[in-house]
Amino acid sequence: MLERVVPLVLLAAGGVYLSLALRLPFGVVARPGAGFYPVIVAVFAIVVALAATAIAFRSAPRSEAAAELGAAARRRVLISVAALAAFCLALPWVGYPAAAFAFVAVVLHYLGARWTTALLTGVLSSAGSYALFVTFLDVPLPRGPW
Repeated sequence: MLERVVPLVLLAAGGVYLSLALRLPFGVVARPGAGFYPVIVAVFAIVVALAATAIAFRSAPRSEAAAELGAAARRRVLISVAALAAFCLALPWVGYPAAAFAFVAVVLHYLGARWTTALLTGVLSSAGSYALFVTFLDVPLPRGPW
């Protein structure tokens, strides 16, 4: 039952997020506004939630034993949540590039990537997302003490 409720809740959350995002100025193609990225994210979330809902209702319900997370999976979830909380707390002090790098590198490593792969992906994703938001979308992000 839970595998059917979660996609429906995510679909409703995506709808609420989209309704809030549509209140922001969208801008034009040459100069996107504050609502551009949130609307894109909301539409993507709704599409994914619709697909997950369709899959959940077309497949047979799983048994409770199959739905339970193992100890290793629970550990990965807890590490991901702790890393996200640390990212949010560190963001104002260390800035977006450093916080995003650390978040991506730590989460990827604890999800199974080697340190070299996690560090390289952290550098590329933090630099790329910073360039996207600051340069192209003109969204101010915390730079940190540097």
